[in-house]
Amino acid sequence: MRSRPSRVAALAALLWLAGPVQAADTPSEEGLDLHQLTPDQRRHLAAGETIAYQVPESGDTELGAGVAMYLPVPIARVAEILTSSEIVLQDAGIVASGPIAADATSSAAVGFRLSGSESGEAQEALDASPGSRFNLSTTEIEGFRATRATLRSSDRSAAVEAANGQWRALLFQRWQAFQARGLDGIAPYARSRGVSDPAALLRVAAGDARILATYAPRLADALLRYPVEQSSTARSQFYWVKRQVQGRPTAILIHHLVDVGPTLALYVERHVYVEHTYNASQILSAAVPYESGVLIFSSNRVSTDQVAGLGGDMKRMIGRRQLRGEIVKRFERIRAAVLRVTPPPVRVESP
Repeated sequence: MRSRPSRVAALAALLWLAGPVQAADTPSEEGLDLHQLTPDQRRHLAAGETIAYQVPESGDTELGAGVAMYLPVPIARVAEILTSSEIVLQDAGIVASGPIAADATSSAAVGFRLSGSESGEAQEALDASPGSRFNLSTTEIEGFRATRATLRSSDRSAAVEAANGQWRALLFQRWQAFQARGLDGIAPYARSRGVSDPAALLRVAAGDARILATYAPRLADALLRYPVEQSSTARSQFYWVKRQVQGRPTAILIHHLVDVGPTLALYVERHVYVEHTYNASQILSAAVPYESGVLIFSSNRVSTDQVAGLGGDMKRMIGRRQLRGEIVKRFERIRAAVLRVTPPPVRVESP
């Protein structure tokens, strides 16, 4: 059994975070009401600080955290930064990624690959069985094992290439299913006892859109019912990602949705498939008018079996703190980009 320090280290690695959490390290027990901020919230925002707010969790495998900040700039300027595709791919743990086009074919994730030094990971995938080592459906496990049966056990390079082919096919098939049926198309992960349903977290997370009821009253339904009933101004893009999580390469399928209007800049990032460690996640961020600038906030959720069981309360407390820290780091990048001063053009005098 792991000691407490190793479990804590694993949880921190799970959330790929580091660094101070600044003002958001001590959240209030309050939620965030965009139309009625508390005096404390107003005071911290006016001082240029980030404020934390509560994102209620629905179970013992879920972490939720929210952070907000104020910027004295026009909403159009924030929209340009907040909804940029670069925001999705700025994480230092991402080692490879690529967009998946709306008319993608089976080669959509051709850029995903395990390297020769990751042959152990490839072999483990080919030997996969129901459990928490990999997030795979029963059908996906059967596919990996059937591929293994065609290989010579001593040929490591062939095993890596075979596993790469299976991961690419999996990412494409998961994307196809989500494009066709949305959350209903997300296959559950086979465990040694029963299954784990990543779509359950994303259904709960859709409710976080209630905070924007005045600005986007149909957003929760749009997230629940994707790909139908979408806003005419919303844009969706999918990405495959290879990220290092807990020292292991991880295949991830991301749904990125943005929508911009006169009084709203919206960013939603949903991890609809994750190879291991956590089950699914959602980041819902938005900017809305506030005083002479904008209020930017982000409600984040992640589902992971690693915060359940013995010591769960402590693990969830650490996990929330780390999750808030990640939001603060992203906000600081946004703040730096938004407030970056553009030098005036050089005036050239005529001779």
